[in-house]
Amino acid sequence: MNAPLISCLQLSKTFGSIEAVSGISFDLGETEFLSILGPSGCGKSTLLRLVAGLETPDMGSIALSGREISSPRVLLPSEKRKFGMIFQDFALFPHMSVA
Repeated sequence: MNAPLISCLQLSKTFGSIEAVSGISFDLGETEFLSILGPSGCGKSTLLRLVAGLETPDMGSIALSGREISSPRVLLPSEKRKFGMIFQDFALFPHMSVA
């Protein structure tokens, strides 16, 4: 059996006293689709930022095709992960326009 495309094992991330992600584990195959649902503030965006490489987990690991790309001791830069992330809010560069 092939390794999952993305494998997250016991991911945790805190910001000060706020536990944004706590012990999340999942495997995602190459042909699978994953939806992340939950109320505001439950850690959905933090989980996506961890997978994209915009945050480093405090605990746990992320593997891409069986190769560890993120953990407290390993961090493959986001630009080398070949993932995309589309933010729901355009406030990333509020001073700029499409033109």
